[in-house]
Amino acid sequence: MATMADNNDGGLQPQEVEVFARGLWYLATIDGEADEREQDLIREFLDETTSELSWEEVTRGDFTPFEAANLLETTFLRRIFMKLAIVLVHADGVYTDNERKAIGEFADVFGFNNAEFGEIEQAAKQVELTEGSQL
Repeated sequence: MATMADNNDGGLQPQEVEVFARGLWYLATIDGEADEREQDLIREFLDETTSELSWEEVTRGDFTPFEAANLLETTFLRRIFMKLAIVLVHADGVYTDNERKAIGEFADVFGFNNAEFGEIEQAAKQVELTEGSQL
């Protein structure tokens, strides 16, 4: 992810960073409170993208998957978001039915078929989260 941090080399634009962060927060809180590991992952993402987005903006709570579909226009960005989203929902060691349903909603609004989603999910499961790891 560090290669996406610098907007001068084709990295994420501020509005894309906001959609990523708010979408991840949406998923982190789909079952209620966000786990500390999920919050840490979102903060790490914000740090790596050198975002000036405040935590209050990230956690304001008025996000929908359609917002992500409207602002993340390329398949590349949508795949990166999905990979991060899957890593996030597994970060606390529990993958609930609500999280599974929410991930499915993102896949649907992004237009991913089952095979594409399965491929993204497998790639995300390859990411090992250890303290100080890079996404």
